[in-house]
Amino acid sequence: MATGTPHTRRSTTPSLHRLLIRRLVGMTLAICTLVGGAVYVNEASRYDDLVLLGTLQAAEDFRQLILTHLDKPELDEAGEIQAALDAIPKRAEIDELGRTVYVRILDPNFNLLAQRYAPGSPQMEEVGRYVAEHRYPFTGGDFRAGRELVSIGGRPYLHLGMAFNNSSGQRAVYAESLYAISDKVLQELAQGALRSAGLAVLVVLATTLLLYPVIIRLLRRVTRLSAYLQDANLETLSVLGGAIAKRDSDTDQHNYRVTLYAVRLAEALGLGARAIRSLIKGALLHDVGKIGIRDAILLKPGKLTEVEFAEMRTHVRHGWDIVAPAGWLRDAGEVILGHHERWDGAGYDSGLSGGRIPLNARLFAIVDVFDALTSRRPYKVAMSFADSLAMLRRDRGTHFDPELLDVFTSIAQELYDSLAGCEAPALRAQLRVVLQTYFTRDIDDMAEGMPTEGAEEGAEEENPGRGAAGG
Repeated sequence: MATGTPHTRRSTTPSLHRLLIRRLVGMTLAICTLVGGAVYVNEASRYDDLVLLGTLQAAEDFRQLILTHLDKPELDEAGEIQAALDAIPKRAEIDELGRTVYVRILDPNFNLLAQRYAPGSPQMEEVGRYVAEHRYPFTGGDFRAGRELVSIGGRPYLHLGMAFNNSSGQRAVYAESLYAISDKVLQELAQGALRSAGLAVLVVLATTLLLYPVIIRLLRRVTRLSAYLQDANLETLSVLGGAIAKRDSDTDQHNYRVTLYAVRLAEALGLGARAIRSLIKGALLHDVGKIGIRDAILLKPGKLTEVEFAEMRTHVRHGWDIVAPAGWLRDAGEVILGHHERWDGAGYDSGLSGGRIPLNARLFAIVDVFDALTSRRPYKVAMSFADSLAMLRRDRGTHFDPELLDVFTSIAQELYDSLAGCEAPALRAQLRVVLQTYFTRDIDDMAEGMPTEGAEEGAEEENPGRGAAGG
């Protein structure tokens, strides 16, 4: 297979741009969100501190006003506390940060002693429902003051709580207030967050404009190298598979045909690109284990004895032993180990049946037998298309998955007419197109299937053809 083809270069470069732009857009959005959120939280916390400071000062003034009532042990001065609360001037409830819309005083057992709604405040019904259902979470024996941000009617409020001690320093009452943040403050918070996010965007864009050409050049060099290595892998895969097939049948055309047959059947079944990539690897290497079979058995023109057939069956295990150490080839194991399994469970190497046989193995078994029947071998002549198809149909539901076989028989004539009579150069050309389509068409395709860190641990013990679910 030729490396560095124009097709590969044209198709991976746009993908590089797409990949980089996606990453940059995602990074920009993430930075804007983080910066804008951080600024908003920081500014909101600053406003909270100002509100709390002002409220604490006002609360201390009010405590001094009612201190004589707090010293009464029975706390029977609720009416006086209410009067003192009502006497607070209206203007004291409003400042540039917002306004206090509700205040209540509770005894140590959280019974209501006094309360006040700021007249004319918006959302008073919602505020009334909130205070009826919620109380500030006063916790801890040394509680002095605290705040929480709440939403009432879709608007942010500060819910403040504080403890009042009497002149002896003993806990006398608790006070709560709801503080409505002003529209001006909310607008300033939003504008500050937007300004910060906008500044972050400008910084990211400026950095991107400076670095983008450098990144693209580096990525193109890396991609060209990756494409070259990918092509080298595929070429080695094809050559190795063809060499094994040539040893078995005096020609490497079998490997090319069964791979093309398998891909076309997989496409007819609607399999995804990732499954087809695994299928291609398995198809090209399905008989790689025959390198471990003696010529006296592999090339014997007559029927094998039981002992000889038992040795021949070991080629699937030899094949797995060969590809298992290679992370990029490990997914070929489904076909290598499973292409001699039978739907009725009478096959080998593991005696799997039905859907327990991996889908790619069930699929490949059909095209492998079909090509073996329609091809000449040292020990047999080629059968006709009609006789071969009849033999496949005879084993429907015993040797072959019936549903997959039905799909294959619907396209078999077209496949046979277009591929059976092709010479090796034409088959290699078609295979090259298939490999480019499913492996080197896109940078994401090239990356998919690469082993991740730690993925190879224990992989040699894993058997992809044993007990795998298919379809």
